[in-house]
Amino acid sequence: MKSEGSLSKLPHLCWPTAQLDSALKSLALRTGLEPAATDYDSNTEVHKDIDTRLKLQAEALDLKIEQVSCKYGELEQMLVRAAPALVRLRFGADEYFVALCGSDRRFLHILSPSQKVIKLRPRQVISALISAQEAPQRERITTLFDSTNIAGRRREKAVEALLLVNLAGLQIDDCWLLRQPAHRPFWQQLRQRHQHLRFLSMIACHTLQMVLFIVSWWLIGRAVLDGYVDSGWLIAWVLLLITQIPLSLFTARLQGSISLEIGALLKQRLLASALRIDPGKVRHMGSGQVLGRVYDAENIETNALQASFLLLLGGVELVMASIVLLLSIGAPLLLGVLTTFSLIAFALGRSQYHARRYWTNQRLSMTHHLIEKMLGHRTRLVQQEPVDWHRGEDQELEEYLRSSNAMDSNLTHLTAVLPRIWLLLGIVGLAPIFVIGNAESGQIAAALGGMLLGYRAVLKCISGFSSGLSALVGWEKVCELFSLEAPSKSGACKLSGADKVPGDMKGSKQPLCYISDLSFSYPNQDRAALKNCNLSIYPGDRIILQGASGSGKSTFANVITGIQKQREGLLLINGYDRPSTGVQYWRRQVASAPQFHENHVLGDSFLFNLLMGDDWPPKPESIRRAYKICDELGLTSLLEKMPAGILQTVGEMGWRLSHGEMSRLFIARALLQNAELLVLDESFAALDPGNLRQSFHCVQKYSNSLIVIAHP
Repeated sequence: MKSEGSLSKLPHLCWPTAQLDSALKSLALRTGLEPAATDYDSNTEVHKDIDTRLKLQAEALDLKIEQVSCKYGELEQMLVRAAPALVRLRFGADEYFVALCGSDRRFLHILSPSQKVIKLRPRQVISALISAQEAPQRERITTLFDSTNIAGRRREKAVEALLLVNLAGLQIDDCWLLRQPAHRPFWQQLRQRHQHLRFLSMIACHTLQMVLFIVSWWLIGRAVLDGYVDSGWLIAWVLLLITQIPLSLFTARLQGSISLEIGALLKQRLLASALRIDPGKVRHMGSGQVLGRVYDAENIETNALQASFLLLLGGVELVMASIVLLLSIGAPLLLGVLTTFSLIAFALGRSQYHARRYWTNQRLSMTHHLIEKMLGHRTRLVQQEPVDWHRGEDQELEEYLRSSNAMDSNLTHLTAVLPRIWLLLGIVGLAPIFVIGNAESGQIAAALGGMLLGYRAVLKCISGFSSGLSALVGWEKVCELFSLEAPSKSGACKLSGADKVPGDMKGSKQPLCYISDLSFSYPNQDRAALKNCNLSIYPGDRIILQGASGSGKSTFANVITGIQKQREGLLLINGYDRPSTGVQYWRRQVASAPQFHENHVLGDSFLFNLLMGDDWPPKPESIRRAYKICDELGLTSLLEKMPAGILQTVGEMGWRLSHGEMSRLFIARALLQNAELLVLDESFAALDPGNLRQSFHCVQKYSNSLIVIAHP
């Protein structure tokens, strides 16, 4: 690794825009992100903006890239923590990219096109990044200070302080963070974040602490048994005890950092799975079953980490206790004690595992039924006989109590009996020493110490095992959500000329959306929901799609928007299919307002619900456009009634919206995405004639191409 101090050489250390794809892949390989093998070649004619190009390349490599922005005062801190990342710099009319692959306290580590890692000070990159905005301000401030007597270090600090004030409102959005996607295997993500090294450091630190602990008591024990304790023995004993304090603190600190990192990864994994679930596979699960698994996810985070730490540290102590016993009572006796104890512990642990698993199934079943009854309480009150309101609840509760008693009984045996079995087997193992009678006092003391140390380790392991079982069973349930994810296909392909545009599409006017022989069927269903569909939608078209209930109108909309994937046929937007363009590009071309029961108002501000498909935090022009569309949809009176206006919290947690108000909110949300094709699925069904007419005129005005799904 070299250090480069000259700012004039910075362009030679950067990647030109033409080599941006190579820069992304090289950076991913250097930082251990393990990109997928692909022959993807970005089509710059279709995707001219840098952000889309980077996202397509990252998707092809099965990576995640995100454009971030920060204020001027936060720039240095962001650069230090950003790696791996790409930062865009401008030298004259040319654009270059710095590949950040790491940092330390003083330098940024830059991956150059020659695959060498160069050290640069953050200030060098900052100066090149904002030179156009900073140079005029610095010149003006320098001129101001020329008329004063301030010089040297004081002048430099004053200049930096004034720059910070004058450029405080400057927003920099030329950085892209490169990360592993959340759906990658958990162990792979932990390894990429070097958590396995922290685990090993924690174990090594605790092992050293236990060694010092045993040595300290060996010293004082030997002095006492020899009948002579001088100041040297006591000083050595005290020093060994004091040395354990920083080791214990360092172990606790490592536990905390590992807990935070793993907890964050687990939440990212769950959120990613929630957005990747195949809608067709989750239909068999009720809201109560999903909620129960979400609770189990929280249980995993708290119990799994606690259990892993206790088991690891307890296992270290048990190994140390076994070494002490090996030196005192000998290998044959120790092997017999450990074998017997392991068999008993395995039998009790297996029984507890099955009992907890059965209890968890009962708990999830009760949670599911409770949530279903809470959600449908109005329907039950008016349509179900009162005598049937609580039918079956007593039997379900009785079975739950029985499984709880069985689990608690097994847990009592595990926590109360197993440690005492260790003591009993330890005493049996020590019996020959007392029977023979020729053992030294030091040997007897070491054997007793090893047995007591093992007793403490067994207690710690049992506590960790109990928490670990809860996390393990919860993980089995949460993994059922992971299995519902739609398969990810990394490596967006580059279409050939023949694949881009079918024969009847070649010409001066190309369809915006081209559908040929499209078919779709839901899993485990023989009858196809869609079969041999053909349609061409041109820019500016207005299409109404009518049909009876169950005829496949909503399924057709889901396939066009990408929620469902066709089994057969061809679906193109602007001449490209979805694997060729990527998810982000497809979503910018096609926007949808699903049916009312499949659309949601989130517990956040009205503005967030409007712009959740646009940039967030919102830009001023996006807010102005939101106000304009709301006014033309007739929502101005609603905003005026809200205490906080457009920033009022809505949904279940705030201001309650009527059926018609939510429908117009969904329409506005879809319009504000400014997509080329807008699909409205029965969005006008809840509106009165006046609001319907007003809303339809707004949709016609602001939509580019439109499909309206409605009943005949």
